[in-house]
Amino acid sequence: MKKSILHTAIISSILSVSAAHAAPSFDANFELNTDAISKAEGDTTYDQNGRVELNAYSKHTAGDNFFAGKGTVLLNTDGEATVDDAFIQLGNNAWDVQLGRFEGVNLFPLGKDTMVEHVANVDVYQANKVRGRAGDDGGQIAFHFNASENVKFEIDTIFGDDDTAGDDTAAISGVRPSVTFITDTATFTAGFESVKYDLTAGGDVSQSGYALTANFDVAAANVNLSAAFMDDDNTDQKVSSFAANMTYGNFGLGVIGSNVDNKTGNDPSLLTTYVAYTMPVLDIENATVTLAGSYSTADKVATGANDKTTAARVRFNYSF
Repeated sequence: MKKSILHTAIISSILSVSAAHAAPSFDANFELNTDAISKAEGDTTYDQNGRVELNAYSKHTAGDNFFAGKGTVLLNTDGEATVDDAFIQLGNNAWDVQLGRFEGVNLFPLGKDTMVEHVANVDVYQANKVRGRAGDDGGQIAFHFNASENVKFEIDTIFGDDDTAGDDTAAISGVRPSVTFITDTATFTAGFESVKYDLTAGGDVSQSGYALTANFDVAAANVNLSAAFMDDDNTDQKVSSFAANMTYGNFGLGVIGSNVDNKTGNDPSLLTTYVAYTMPVLDIENATVTLAGSYSTADKVATGANDKTTAARVRFNYSF
């Protein structure tokens, strides 16, 4: 969702005016990537991209009840401004409702995924089609219910459409219920999602899927294991994706696999491995540099031939 610099200035002015009443907190950080991507065919491509993230947040309480709001604007190095999060949230410790633009629970966490560049034309399903941050013509409402300290439910919905080619006349275009179980040794989250909306050019999108993820510690390392499965009702395509990753201090390592079952043509498969390591810059507390890379191979891609993609990234982060 692209916004002009003028829109950004308007948002900042509104926040400034309301500061005396809402007393919001502000923070910001800078992220800059320098990338090199090499594919099986063609020359290596280079790119530099980044953004300044501006956050404003406020929360007021009355007894056990609360009302909160957050806004995040990304000032991209390409000269554009992007709205990331913009939502309100209200409720109490047992339940709450969230409305606006945001992301729900992650059913396919990738850990330290500083650089993950897959071979093109092979789908990887992450059970995130209704996770959030809807497109220009979409909106979001999520409901959270904490049954206990160990069992939490979430229902994410998207109304209108969540794609620029979609028709915004659908009251609900996507729904994603999920449940999280927290034990002494691990956290398990399972969810199902369904997406259905009409396309402005004719036809429709009708997809459903589910995922299961587990998070736990092994010695000093944090580990994620995930599996996700998707069916496309219109094309009869089926996608099965898997992920395993670990973060050990400033080091991260992960692998993603995906298999696509098409009704006709080739059935491609993909395997992507990625790694990242973060270091301080000049012993400055708020500045880091991360060296990251990924290597992706695929069989039976659209052309019928094998393919591969190698990518490297140097990322600078600075909080201020």
